[in-house]
Amino acid sequence: ASSTSPSPAMSDPIKLGFVGTGTIVSHTVKGLLRPGLDGRKLDITISPRSKDKAQELKSLFPGEVTVAEDNQGVLDASTVVCLGVTPQMAEGVLSELKFREEHTVVSFLSTAKIPDIARMCAPAKVILRAIPMPPIEKGLGPLVTHPPNETFDAIFARTGKIIALEDESQCAAMMSTSALMATYYEWEGVAHKFLVAQGVPSSQATTYVCSLFLALATKGQHEKDGFDKIVSESQTPGGINEQVLKSLREEGWFEAVGRQLDAVLARVLGKPRA
Repeated sequence: ASSTSPSPAMSDPIKLGFVGTGTIVSHTVKGLLRPGLDGRKLDITISPRSKDKAQELKSLFPGEVTVAEDNQGVLDASTVVCLGVTPQMAEGVLSELKFREEHTVVSFLSTAKIPDIARMCAPAKVILRAIPMPPIEKGLGPLVTHPPNETFDAIFARTGKIIALEDESQCAAMMSTSALMATYYEWEGVAHKFLVAQGVPSSQATTYVCSLFLALATKGQHEKDGFDKIVSESQTPGGINEQVLKSLREEGWFEAVGRQLDAVLARVLGKPRA
C-alpha cells in the first residue's frame, strides 16, 4: 500500500467520509468541526449506523455533515474514508463495499494491520492507521498515525498533536498504551469518591482532582530527564507520596499494569492469548 495521497487543489474542500458512527467517530467529527478552526474546509459524510449519533452530528453541523443512505454512499461521496466500525464487524461490513483506487483509507481499527486493511479495502492504494481518543473532541491529546501522510495532516492537524510513525509496530505499542484510558479515569474516580466521603462537595472534588492530574501531566510533558527523575523528586523520605508509592509497589500494582500492557500488545498484534 502507498502512503502518498492524491493532492486536490488547496481551495477545494476535502471530502471526508466515516464508515461507522460510534462514539469515537462522534468525538472525531466534533473535534474536526469545532468553531473557530483554521484549515481546509471539510465536507463530511457519515453512515446512518448509530442513528442517534448520526442525527446529532447532522443537527450540530448543518451544511457540513451529511448522513448517507448507507455505507456505500459514504464511499461514493468521499475521497478520504475513515473506518470506525469495530474490528469484529470490519470484515463483514467492508466486504460489501466497493472502494476506489484513489481512496485514502484511514483505519481506526485497533487490531487490523495495514496488509489486512489493504486486502479488505482493495483496490484503494493509500492505507493509514490512526488512534483517535475521546479528547480529540476538544482538540486535546495525541493522535498517532502510521505511516506519515500529508492529506491526513491537512485534515487532522486541527484536532491535536499528530505523532506520525514510520514503523507499524510502534503504532501497535501506542495503541496498547491507549488501553490505560479507562484505568486512568477509574483512578480519578477513586480520588473523587474519597474526597466526597470526607465531605468535600462533588463539584469541588471534581475540579481539584482534574486540575491536579492535568498539572501533573503537564509537568511530566516538560520533563527532559525521564520519569524516574520526576518520580524521585515527587516524594520525600518518610512523606505521604513515598508511603503510597511504596505500598503500591509492594502490592505489585505497577507490575500488573505492565503485564496488562504486554497482553494488550499481543492482542493488537494478533498473537494467541496466553
